[in-house]
Amino acid sequence: MAVRLLLVIPVEELEAQIIGWLKEGRDDAKDIVDLPWTVTRTGAGHYLAEHPKMPFVLNLVFGEGFVYLLVPLGFETLTLSNDERLKVYHTLLRLNEGINLLKFTLSGMNDEIVLRVDLDRKTLGKGEFNDALTVLLIGINEVVQALGLEEDFAQSIFEHVINMVLERIENGATEGELMAFLTGKVGMSREDAKTLLDRIFEAVKARKADEQDIGYF
Repeated sequence: MAVRLLLVIPVEELEAQIIGWLKEGRDDAKDIVDLPWTVTRTGAGHYLAEHPKMPFVLNLVFGEGFVYLLVPLGFETLTLSNDERLKVYHTLLRLNEGINLLKFTLSGMNDEIVLRVDLDRKTLGKGEFNDALTVLLIGINEVVQALGLEEDFAQSIFEHVINMVLERIENGATEGELMAFLTGKVGMSREDAKTLLDRIFEAVKARKADEQDIGYF
Protein backbone atom coordinates (compact mmCIF):
# COMPACT_ATOMS: atom_id res chain seq x y z
CA MET A 1 0.00 0.00 0.00
CA ALA A 2 1.36 3.42 -0.98
CA VAL A 3 1.99 5.85 1.86
CA ARG A 4 1.28 9.51 1.21
CA LEU A 5 3.52 11.95 3.05
CA LEU A 6 2.26 15.43 3.93
CA LEU A 7 4.95 18.08 4.13
CA VAL A 8 4.06 20.79 6.63
CA ILE A 9 5.33 24.25 5.69
CA PRO A 10 7.03 26.04 8.63
CA VAL A 11 4.88 28.74 10.20
CA GLU A 12 7.17 31.57 9.06
CA GLU A 13 7.10 30.40 5.44
CA LEU A 14 3.34 29.93 5.52
CA GLU A 15 2.87 33.45 6.89
CA ALA A 16 4.94 34.94 4.08
CA GLN A 17 3.09 32.85 1.48
CA ILE A 18 -0.41 33.84 2.63
CA ILE A 19 0.48 37.51 3.13
CA GLY A 20 1.90 37.43 -0.39
CA TRP A 21 -1.37 36.01 -1.75
CA LEU A 22 -3.29 38.88 -0.15
CA LYS A 23 -0.97 41.74 -1.07
CA GLU A 24 -0.15 40.77 -4.65
CA GLY A 25 -3.63 41.22 -6.07
CA ARG A 26 -5.54 43.34 -8.53
CA ASP A 27 -8.86 45.16 -8.22
CA ASP A 28 -10.50 43.33 -11.14
CA ALA A 29 -9.76 39.89 -9.69
CA LYS A 30 -12.49 37.24 -9.79
CA ASP A 31 -11.37 35.50 -6.60
CA ILE A 32 -11.42 37.28 -3.24
CA VAL A 33 -7.91 36.13 -2.37
CA ASP A 34 -6.59 37.84 -5.51
CA LEU A 35 -7.81 41.31 -4.51
CA PRO A 36 -5.03 43.69 -3.37
CA TRP A 37 -5.62 43.57 0.38
CA THR A 38 -3.99 46.01 2.76
CA VAL A 39 -2.28 43.90 5.41
CA THR A 40 -1.01 45.19 8.77
CA ARG A 41 1.00 43.14 11.25
CA THR A 42 -0.34 43.76 14.76
CA GLY A 43 1.69 41.19 16.67
CA ALA A 44 3.55 37.90 16.44
CA GLY A 45 1.58 35.77 13.98
CA HIS A 46 -1.35 38.22 13.97
CA TYR A 47 -2.40 40.39 11.02
CA LEU A 48 -5.30 42.60 9.99
CA ALA A 49 -6.31 42.57 6.32
CA GLU A 50 -8.86 44.77 4.57
CA HIS A 51 -10.07 45.72 1.12
CA PRO A 52 -12.68 48.42 0.41
CA LYS A 53 -14.91 45.99 -1.50
CA MET A 54 -15.03 43.57 1.41
CA PRO A 55 -17.53 44.38 4.22
CA PHE A 56 -15.25 43.16 6.97
CA VAL A 57 -11.79 43.48 8.46
CA LEU A 58 -10.08 40.09 8.53
CA ASN A 59 -8.11 38.99 11.60
CA LEU A 60 -5.52 36.46 10.49
CA VAL A 61 -3.82 34.42 13.23
CA PHE A 62 -1.10 31.83 12.61
CA GLY A 63 -0.94 28.98 15.13
CA GLU A 64 1.23 25.91 15.34
CA GLY A 65 -1.30 23.61 13.70
CA PHE A 66 -3.89 25.92 12.22
CA VAL A 67 -4.42 29.26 10.54
CA TYR A 68 -7.39 31.11 12.04
CA LEU A 69 -9.52 33.57 10.06
CA LEU A 70 -11.62 35.71 12.40
CA VAL A 71 -14.17 38.43 11.64
CA PRO A 72 -15.68 40.25 14.65
CA LEU A 73 -19.23 41.33 13.86
CA GLY A 74 -19.21 44.23 16.33
CA PHE A 75 -22.38 42.90 18.01
CA GLU A 76 -22.07 42.17 21.74
CA THR A 77 -24.63 39.87 23.37
CA LEU A 78 -23.80 40.11 27.09
CA THR A 79 -26.07 43.09 27.75
CA LEU A 80 -29.07 41.57 25.96
CA SER A 81 -32.02 40.28 27.93
CA ASN A 82 -32.29 36.54 28.46
CA ASP A 83 -35.01 36.25 25.79
CA GLU A 84 -32.95 38.29 23.30
CA ARG A 85 -29.81 36.23 23.95
CA LEU A 86 -31.76 33.00 23.53
CA LYS A 87 -33.06 34.18 20.17
CA VAL A 88 -29.59 35.27 19.00
CA TYR A 89 -27.90 32.03 20.16
CA HIS A 90 -30.59 29.94 18.50
CA THR A 91 -30.00 31.86 15.26
CA LEU A 92 -26.24 31.31 15.47
CA LEU A 93 -26.66 27.57 16.09
CA ARG A 94 -28.93 27.26 13.07
CA LEU A 95 -26.41 29.16 10.94
CA ASN A 96 -23.59 26.92 12.20
CA GLU A 97 -25.53 23.91 10.95
CA GLY A 98 -26.24 25.42 7.55
CA ILE A 99 -22.85 26.82 6.47
CA ASN A 100 -19.93 24.46 5.95
CA LEU A 101 -16.42 25.38 7.14
CA LEU A 102 -17.64 28.46 9.06
CA LYS A 103 -18.33 28.75 12.79
CA PHE A 104 -20.24 31.51 14.56
CA THR A 105 -18.69 31.96 18.00
CA LEU A 106 -18.75 34.28 21.02
CA SER A 107 -15.55 36.02 22.10
CA GLY A 108 -14.34 38.44 24.75
CA MET A 109 -15.79 39.60 28.03
CA ASN A 110 -18.94 40.93 26.34
CA ASP A 111 -19.60 37.83 24.23
CA GLU A 112 -19.13 39.51 20.85
CA ILE A 113 -20.24 37.49 17.83
CA VAL A 114 -17.21 36.41 15.79
CA LEU A 115 -17.16 34.53 12.49
CA ARG A 116 -14.34 31.98 12.44
CA VAL A 117 -12.70 29.56 10.02
CA ASP A 118 -9.94 27.20 11.14
CA LEU A 119 -7.61 26.00 8.37
CA ASP A 120 -5.28 23.04 8.85
CA ARG A 121 -1.72 24.00 7.90
CA LYS A 122 -0.96 20.52 6.61
CA THR A 123 -3.38 20.76 3.69
CA LEU A 124 -3.77 24.51 3.21
CA GLY A 125 -3.50 25.84 -0.33
CA LYS A 126 -4.55 29.02 -2.08
CA GLY A 127 -7.83 27.51 -3.28
CA GLU A 128 -8.89 26.51 0.22
CA PHE A 129 -7.86 29.92 1.56
CA ASN A 130 -10.01 31.61 -1.08
CA ASP A 131 -12.91 29.30 -0.14
CA ALA A 132 -12.51 30.42 3.47
CA LEU A 133 -12.69 34.11 2.50
CA THR A 134 -15.74 33.39 0.34
CA VAL A 135 -17.57 31.59 3.14
CA LEU A 136 -16.79 34.48 5.51
CA LEU A 137 -18.39 36.87 3.03
CA ILE A 138 -21.44 34.62 2.70
CA GLY A 139 -21.61 34.14 6.45
CA ILE A 140 -21.50 37.80 7.34
CA ASN A 141 -24.33 38.54 4.92
CA GLU A 142 -26.34 35.64 6.34
CA VAL A 143 -25.90 36.60 10.00
CA VAL A 144 -26.59 40.30 9.38
CA GLN A 145 -29.82 39.41 7.62
CA ALA A 146 -30.83 36.76 10.17
CA LEU A 147 -30.36 39.17 13.10
CA GLY A 148 -31.94 42.15 11.33
CA LEU A 149 -28.75 44.25 11.43
CA GLU A 150 -28.79 45.46 7.83
CA GLU A 151 -29.10 49.18 8.62
CA ASP A 152 -26.46 49.18 11.37
CA PHE A 153 -24.10 47.11 9.25
CA ALA A 154 -24.47 49.39 6.23
CA GLN A 155 -23.69 52.38 8.47
CA SER A 156 -20.57 50.68 9.85
CA ILE A 157 -19.33 49.96 6.30
CA PHE A 158 -19.91 53.60 5.32
CA GLU A 159 -18.02 54.83 8.36
CA HIS A 160 -15.18 52.44 7.57
CA VAL A 161 -14.86 53.85 4.05
CA ILE A 162 -14.80 57.41 5.44
CA ASN A 163 -12.06 56.46 7.90
CA MET A 164 -10.01 55.01 5.03
CA VAL A 165 -10.43 58.29 3.09
CA LEU A 166 -9.44 60.35 6.15
CA GLU A 167 -6.34 58.21 6.64
CA ARG A 168 -5.31 58.85 3.04
CA ILE A 169 -5.91 62.59 3.45
CA GLU A 170 -3.65 62.61 6.51
CA ASN A 171 -1.00 60.80 4.45
CA GLY A 172 -1.11 63.52 1.77
CA ALA A 173 -3.29 61.90 -0.90
CA THR A 174 -4.46 64.25 -3.66
CA GLU A 175 -8.10 64.68 -4.64
CA GLY A 176 -7.42 62.69 -7.82
CA GLU A 177 -5.96 59.82 -5.82
CA LEU A 178 -8.95 59.87 -3.48
CA MET A 179 -11.34 59.81 -6.44
CA ALA A 180 -9.45 56.86 -7.91
CA PHE A 181 -9.69 55.06 -4.56
CA LEU A 182 -13.46 55.60 -4.22
CA THR A 183 -14.32 54.77 -7.83
CA GLY A 184 -11.74 52.04 -8.48
CA LYS A 185 -11.46 50.21 -5.17
CA VAL A 186 -14.72 51.02 -3.37
CA GLY A 187 -16.80 50.93 -6.55
CA MET A 188 -18.64 54.25 -6.16
CA SER A 189 -19.83 56.28 -9.13
CA ARG A 190 -17.87 59.46 -9.85
CA GLU A 191 -20.87 61.58 -8.87
CA ASP A 192 -21.29 59.87 -5.50
CA ALA A 193 -17.54 59.91 -4.87
CA LYS A 194 -17.37 63.66 -5.64
CA THR A 195 -20.28 64.37 -3.29
CA LEU A 196 -18.71 62.34 -0.50
CA LEU A 197 -15.30 63.98 -0.94
CA ASP A 198 -16.85 67.46 -0.88
CA ARG A 199 -18.54 66.65 2.42
CA ILE A 200 -15.37 65.20 3.89
CA PHE A 201 -13.23 68.17 2.79
CA GLU A 202 -15.78 70.57 4.32
CA ALA A 203 -15.74 68.62 7.59
CA VAL A 204 -11.94 68.47 7.69
CA LYS A 205 -11.74 72.21 7.05
CA ALA A 206 -14.29 72.88 9.82
CA ARG A 207 -12.41 70.64 12.22
CA LYS A 208 -9.17 72.44 11.61
CA ALA A 209 -10.84 75.83 12.03
CA ASP A 210 -13.14 75.13 14.95
CA GLU A 211 -11.87 71.80 16.36
CA GLN A 212 -15.24 70.25 15.58
CA ASP A 213 -15.88 66.52 15.57
CA ILE A 214 -16.79 65.01 12.18
CA GLY A 215 -18.49 62.00 13.71
CA TYR A 216 -21.84 63.00 12.21
CA PHE A 217 -20.81 61.08 9.09
